[in-house]
Amino acid sequence: MKKFLSLFVVSVMALFLTSSALSGATAPKKHMGVQVYSVKGFESDVPGSLKTLADEGYVELELANYDANTGLVAGYKPAEFAALVKKYGMEVLSSHARAKFDVKDEAGTIAAWGKLFDDHKIMGCKYVVFPMNMWAGTVTGLKAECDLMNKIGDEANKRGIKFGYHNHNMEFATVADTKQLYEDFLIANTDPGKVFFEMDVYWITIGGQDPVAYLKKYPTRFQALHIKDEYVVGESGKLDYKAIFDQFYKNGHDVWFVEMEGKMTKEEREKSMARMEAMKNVQAKGGTMQDMMAEMSKNQPKDKDGKPLPPAGRGPKDPKVVAEELKTSLDGLKQSADYLLKSDFVK
Repeated sequence: MKKFLSLFVVSVMALFLTSSALSGATAPKKHMGVQVYSVKGFESDVPGSLKTLADEGYVELELANYDANTGLVAGYKPAEFAALVKKYGMEVLSSHARAKFDVKDEAGTIAAWGKLFDDHKIMGCKYVVFPMNMWAGTVTGLKAECDLMNKIGDEANKRGIKFGYHNHNMEFATVADTKQLYEDFLIANTDPGKVFFEMDVYWITIGGQDPVAYLKKYPTRFQALHIKDEYVVGESGKLDYKAIFDQFYKNGHDVWFVEMEGKMTKEEREKSMARMEAMKNVQAKGGTMQDMMAEMSKNQPKDKDGKPLPPAGRGPKDPKVVAEELKTSLDGLKQSADYLLKSDFVK
């Protein structure tokens, strides 16, 4: 009998220890999100890139590779791409995507976004974000664009998707004949039930504003974040990520994505900042997309014959260059992930 009891106790202890070990092994991961725009050369090796991101600790993706003309994501049909993501233990949570946006063709705009939302629903995507726009420079024009945003958001809602807008620095210029910044105007004139906002914490800072102050000002409207820095997250020491995360969680939200630009030299970063400042100046004057492109061309690098080179990331590239860019960006994302995984303020 004693021998039986001893064996029973040993068995129970073994079961307890095994269960504890298993529960530790399957402990919930942090909600580590990544914007796929960060992976330079992603489409040159989609499966390899996804595997590396998963290995680095990312579990949620925000896409930047949907083509509204073809309906493909990085060359894959939506269902195929979602299955590939799932294979590596991740999910497609959000997407930066663009379709027709024309207040003079409301029907055509709504139809285009409807098709886009249908494709994203196939992937199980819960958020679709309009990544950038040159806004009308008049109050009347802006209100018409806000109304169109509401109608696009209504189409998204019909499919169980939330529609949002992502800021750069230019939304922090002042709307002509008002005292409102573009970002505040957009928030004030869109329906909270149809349009949310994704704050890029780096670009709002470059725009001269405090991300924490904006999170406090609009606790229900900013429902997603881009966690961004000059390059690797946390490396510059210029952003207070703890304060940002603390306020974001306090507001009741937890959707965020690491985003990185390509690695730049000091000179390249200065030129990039000059281009972004030029965009903000065009927006402040109520300029059009054509005005913006003309301004960008003034600072566009030129080849030996004086012809403008294609914007960074566009045009054909040597496969070896692409492979190196891919490796470099994935290394940077690993460093960003390591910083955030070690940070107690990240859930």
